[in-house]
Amino acid sequence: MITTLLSFIIALGILVFVHELGHFLVAKWSGIRVERFSVGMPPRMVGFKYGETDYCLSWIPFGGYVKMAGQADVGSEEITGQPWEFPSKSVWTRMAVVAAGPFMNFLFAFVALAFLYAAYGIDTSESTRIDPEEESVAQAVGLLRGDEVVSVGGERIENSYRLMEALKDAASGQVEVVVQREGKLFDFTLPAVGEEGYGLRLMLPSVVGQVMQGDPAAEVGLLEGDEIVEVDGVSVLSWDDMSQEIRRHPDRQIALVWDRGGVRMRGLITPRGFSEGDSKIGRIGIGHEEGIRHHVGAGQALELGLIGVYSSSSMILDFLGQLFQGDRSTEELGGPLRIAQMAGKTAEKGAKYFINFLAMLSVNLAIINLLPIPVLDGGHLTMFIVEAIMRRPLSLRVQERIHQAGTAIMLFIIALVMFNDLNQMVFHHIFELFQ
Repeated sequence: MITTLLSFIIALGILVFVHELGHFLVAKWSGIRVERFSVGMPPRMVGFKYGETDYCLSWIPFGGYVKMAGQADVGSEEITGQPWEFPSKSVWTRMAVVAAGPFMNFLFAFVALAFLYAAYGIDTSESTRIDPEEESVAQAVGLLRGDEVVSVGGERIENSYRLMEALKDAASGQVEVVVQREGKLFDFTLPAVGEEGYGLRLMLPSVVGQVMQGDPAAEVGLLEGDEIVEVDGVSVLSWDDMSQEIRRHPDRQIALVWDRGGVRMRGLITPRGFSEGDSKIGRIGIGHEEGIRHHVGAGQALELGLIGVYSSSSMILDFLGQLFQGDRSTEELGGPLRIAQMAGKTAEKGAKYFINFLAMLSVNLAIINLLPIPVLDGGHLTMFIVEAIMRRPLSLRVQERIHQAGTAIMLFIIALVMFNDLNQMVFHHIFELFQ
């Protein structure tokens, strides 16, 4: 409990500080006086004044703010027209100040991920099992799902990272590939494909890397290193196969077979049901194994950090798109309680996992803040864009109405995610006790 609370406070404090630092720096560079830099929302708890700025911690931990000269509640008469006031700056300068917060969150995520890749390298699997995509070059030459690649161009392949690198290097010309299938070796010739690729996916082995305490996997006795080979009578070749089968059986008891050091073990397990869109999926509380570590150079670490931010952003935007289209349920939205729980779990696993969690959460914070909801950065940016098009700001009356609507929307969202958290973490367990 203490670890969870401290991890949550540290995570939120770091990300709020980074976000507000973006606003602060661009405001100062633009000649705007910053009256207060606060991590947390009022009332003020502790702090100090340096120059014109009050740097402080405030009691309410959910958020923070940078109070600039001339910036006040909508309808206030505090604006005096002085050149160092926020409203006196051009609309493009104000847009830059507002956008700097989300930008810093993206930058933080990029730096954090690049650091992780540089410090820890890439976790890659010893498995070289492949899954050719439909109508791909790999499928056309005869490669099958479950084939294990032994060599590429005469080079012995010992892990998934080296496999993908070898295929990338060979894509400009023909290459001989040897695979193992049902204990026998088969030779295939892959043609030149260039940047299009061969259409090969890696099959992550269904080896348990983490077991979440209190979840069904722990209750049935699964341990790190166990390889799940059968779910409800269905043989599984990969982590995706296993995960898909478990997802199909929410809140229903099924048989599970796993391999532990060459010994087959069996047990009955009931995947816990979670809402996903209009349907329910099952989860048993496991994570995949780390595999082996491959060190990368600084340039590749930066590239992978950028790819990580892009991938996370795309995933979040896809989810939001599906949410607005009604393909995903609002029950999947999480709030502070769920974030705190994840912060605690990642902190317990080590610095690597906690930093990765911070990076992902930072991307989430950036994208959420860019949504065109009044009172969020995205809402302010939207009004500035309207101002730029109209060549004049919206009237104070209109701004006040927009601000009130935005506050109502945010209060509704906060209530919704808090209810989801309580429903999943408290009410669900209470219901199980009385079943």
